[in-house]
Amino acid sequence: MYSEYLTDTMARLKSVIDDSGTRPILFVGTGMSIRYLDAPSWIDLLGMLVTQNPSCKYPIARYTQKCEDNPSIASLLTDEYYDYAWDKYGSDIFPAKLYDVNVHKSMFLKHQISQIFEPLMENFSLENNSHSEEIKLLSQLHPHAIITTNYDRMLEEIFPEYSVTVGQQVIKSKETLRIGQVLKIHGCMDKPEEIVISTEDYEMFHEKQKYLTAKLLTYFMEHPIIFLGYSAQDSNIKKILADIAEMVCESPDEIVDNIWFIEWSKNPIPSDSKPPSDKNLDIGDGKTIRVNYALVHTYEELFKNLDQGDKSSVNALKNLEDKIFNIVKSKSISELRVDYVTMNRIENEDALAELLGFQRTNNTGEEEAARAVSVVGVGVMSDPEQIKLTFPFRLSDVARELGLTHWVYANQLIDKIAQQTGVRIKETSNRYHFDVSVVENQPQHRYSAEAVELLKKVDNGEEYSVFDEENNPVSPSYTEEQPQQLGMRV
Repeated sequence: MYSEYLTDTMARLKSVIDDSGTRPILFVGTGMSIRYLDAPSWIDLLGMLVTQNPSCKYPIARYTQKCEDNPSIASLLTDEYYDYAWDKYGSDIFPAKLYDVNVHKSMFLKHQISQIFEPLMENFSLENNSHSEEIKLLSQLHPHAIITTNYDRMLEEIFPEYSVTVGQQVIKSKETLRIGQVLKIHGCMDKPEEIVISTEDYEMFHEKQKYLTAKLLTYFMEHPIIFLGYSAQDSNIKKILADIAEMVCESPDEIVDNIWFIEWSKNPIPSDSKPPSDKNLDIGDGKTIRVNYALVHTYEELFKNLDQGDKSSVNALKNLEDKIFNIVKSKSISELRVDYVTMNRIENEDALAELLGFQRTNNTGEEEAARAVSVVGVGVMSDPEQIKLTFPFRLSDVARELGLTHWVYANQLIDKIAQQTGVRIKETSNRYHFDVSVVENQPQHRYSAEAVELLKKVDNGEEYSVFDEENNPVSPSYTEEQPQQLGMRV
C-alpha cells in the first residue's frame, strides 16, 4: 500500500512540475543538514553554546524553562557571551576585531556559532557520506534556486555551480531571481553578522520579510516549491507560508497545488500504511494552509522524480541568461538592426531555444510516433508533429492565454469543470488534453486551443458544455448566479 502511495504521490509531483513549465525551487531546512552533515538541531545548537561558555552555570534546561521559545534563549545567550567575552578581554578566545566600537554585541555569540559549524564542514564528504547515494541524486538536480534557513555551507558543496547570496543581499541583489542561486535568508557561518537567531534578529527579519516575500513572489507564483528538512511546526516557515496563503489561497480548504511539504520519518514506514497526500499546516492566528504532502523514510525516490533530465551546465544557463538580459537592457540596443525575418520565424519558445543552440536530448517524438492513440473527439493520432500542433500548450501556457498570473488558477478551472459536470479532462486523452509522456506514472499534460476556449468561458462565467469520454456534450449541473473570475490577472 505504501509503495502505491509513493508511486501515486511522485506521479502527482511530476505532473505539477510539468504543468508549471518551470524548474522547482528547493526550500531546505535544518533536517537536511542533520541528515547529511550531522549538524545540531536548533535546540541542540543552543545547548552546545551553553556548554561552550564557561560563564553559563546551568544546562540548557534552565533556559528552556525560563524562555518561551528558542529565539528568546538565543537573546539570553547573546548577553552571556557578551559578558564572557569582555571578561576575557585581551585573551585570544575571540578575534580582536569583535571588540571594535562599531561591532554589535551579538557578534560574540554568532562567531561561536560559526566555530561550531567549521569542523562539521571540514569533515563533510560527498563520497564517503553514509547517505552518499542520496546526496549524489540531489547533486544531479538542477532546481531554479535553493532557499535555505541553514547557516552551514553544505548546499554550496553539493551545488558548486550555484551562486550564493546571504542575508540582506537577498533583498538587495538583482541576481536573486536569476537561475542557479542559493539564497541563505537567515545568514551563513561565513558571514556571522547576517545570522538570524535571537528575538531581536527575528524582529528585524520580520520587518524586512515583506520586501523579501514581495521579491520572491515570482518564485511562489510560478515555480513548484519543495520544502525539505522542516517539521510541520517549524516557526521558520510559518510566516513565509502565511504570506503565500494570502497571495494564492481563495479558501482554507483549497490545496496550494505548487507547494509540496516533504516530511521525513525516522522509522521505516510500514508497507501496509497509506499516509495522507495533503496536509493542513498551522500558520498562526488560527489559520492554516493546505499543501501537498509526502511522508518518506529516504529521499532517493523523491530526488529521482525531481530530476528533469536536464544535463545543461548551470553555469552555461546563467551565462546565457546574463547575455540575453544585458542585450535587452543595453542602451546600445537602439543602435542594433533587428533581423525581422529571423524574428518573425521565432513563433514560440521551442523555436527560440533551437535558434540559441539548444538541442533535444531524447527521442520522445520517435517513441510517440510508434504509439497510435485514440483521442476522444479527435480520432487516432500517432504523428508526433500532429500531436504537437493539436496540443501545443502546457498548463502554464494556458494560464498565460487566459491572462492569469499562475498555472494553478488554470488548474482550478479544470477542477471546477469536474465539480460542475463530472468530466475530468486531465484523466484521459481527449479533444482538450493529451498526455505526451511515454513513461508510465510520469505524465506530461498538453492542451489544445479548444481547451483554452473552454476554460475562458468557465473563467468568465459564460454558459458552456464539455464533451465527455463518449464524446457527448455535458452542461454544468447548476449555473452560478454571479460569475467569479479565478486568480490574479496580468
